[in-house]
Amino acid sequence: MPTFTHDALEFAYETAGHPELPAVVLLHGFTSDLRMWHPVAEELARRYFVVMPDLRGHGRSAAPEDLNAYTAEALAGDVLSLLDHLELEVCALAGCSFGGMIALQVAVTSPGRLAALAVSDAGAAYAHPRYDDRYWQRERALDASTEVVRKFGTAELGRRAARGLADPFLARGLRERYARLSADGWVGCARVRKERPDLLPVLRSRLTMPVLIAYGEDDPVRCAAEVMADELPAARVLMVRGAGHGLPVVAPHTYARELLRFLEDVEEGRDVAGRRTGG
Repeated sequence: MPTFTHDALEFAYETAGHPELPAVVLLHGFTSDLRMWHPVAEELARRYFVVMPDLRGHGRSAAPEDLNAYTAEALAGDVLSLLDHLELEVCALAGCSFGGMIALQVAVTSPGRLAALAVSDAGAAYAHPRYDDRYWQRERALDASTEVVRKFGTAELGRRAARGLADPFLARGLRERYARLSADGWVGCARVRKERPDLLPVLRSRLTMPVLIAYGEDDPVRCAAEVMADELPAARVLMVRGAGHGLPVVAPHTYARELLRFLEDVEEGRDVAGRRTGG
């Protein structure tokens, strides 16, 4: 697996497609890694050079022990360093959930590097008066999980999560997945989720590229995505029927189809604004 270095830390990434094609960079969700993108990348790679990094604290990338090393700005800097490493002056950037938060940070930091931005399953601020009870219930559950990791490690969280699975094979797989996660990366990135800058006030002025906002009909983060969409009237907004959180995982073919449609419209200079329903 190729790597690059930034801030004296080593980061892993994968690519798919021919490097002379237009580049699309995909950022994964919290506690996941680049492998979540494989089904989507397979479809995108027919037309694009697809780049999938493991974000700081995740997968095979560095997970510093110092929690001060985890900020939205630092993770965005890692992504921009990857673009420099690959000599990509401009790319389309797509992020899911936590990756969507980091994609937004990249976009407001260096809008000139992005030909297009696609954010799914995420909002531009941790808190807002319009966020509903389902959103906050999810946040409280994530806080409780982080406390378990802080006190006992990721393996214990995996054991607790596996108790609710009747299938021994699935339970073992879940325990092994959690055991591979970095406790430092979990706690550090959990803090990033809560302490990231509120980007809502700067979206209109900084997001000068075409934007796709996508979310599932049943996603508890839907309210945050809708608040963000209201700040970006020129964006395309996609709601996928019957889908929950994590569209590239729970509805990969629908997500890939709609992302390809969006990128094609951007390339052809067509207006992307409007609302779509997928499924």
